[in-house]
Amino acid sequence: MRERGQETPRKKGNWAARIILVAAALLVLVIAYFALAAILPVWWANVIRNQVQGNLGAGILVGMFYGFIFTLVPLMAAWQATRKSVGWAWKFAILLLAVALATPNLLTAGIMFGNSEAAHNGQRILGTEATWFALWTQISAIAAVVIFAVGVILWRIWRQRGRKVKTLKKSEAERLLAAKAAAAATNPDAGAETDSTANRR
Repeated sequence: MRERGQETPRKKGNWAARIILVAAALLVLVIAYFALAAILPVWWANVIRNQVQGNLGAGILVGMFYGFIFTLVPLMAAWQATRKSVGWAWKFAILLLAVALATPNLLTAGIMFGNSEAAHNGQRILGTEATWFALWTQISAIAAVVIFAVGVILWRIWRQRGRKVKTLKKSEAERLLAAKAAAAATNPDAGAETDSTANRR
């Protein structure tokens, strides 16, 4: 009875400590979210402004690069998580990697579709210093999604065709073996002669 009485306060203490740690972690995450939401849009807009430097052609090219590469590569990475041989821990890690790879486009989307003051400041920077960047980022991202979807469809069609070919070859081999066995059972001498002729060849 004493041991149970001693174990109960310990368990309660452990649960209380865990709850406090979880609450502290959530508080840190919330603070980090608001801090990053106030800093990242303006920072990313300044990064793009320094790369484009007010050149319209550069804005188009940079937007195409970020929109296409940082959409297609994350999609290809996330697609690896659909494999049955990959464990759940690795699936989660792969999805985190895909999100990390898509960070440039996520930052651009946060600026273009955000309602915060930082997002509006980022919109003003991109609108004056990198005019075509956001538009061509969106167009290239859509093109990357379409290309990825077409690639997945073609890959599945190719896999299904390969499976059908294997099935047909297997059924044809089984049919030939069955016909050979039936011929050998009907005429044992002919079957022996056929085998000897095959061995000579």
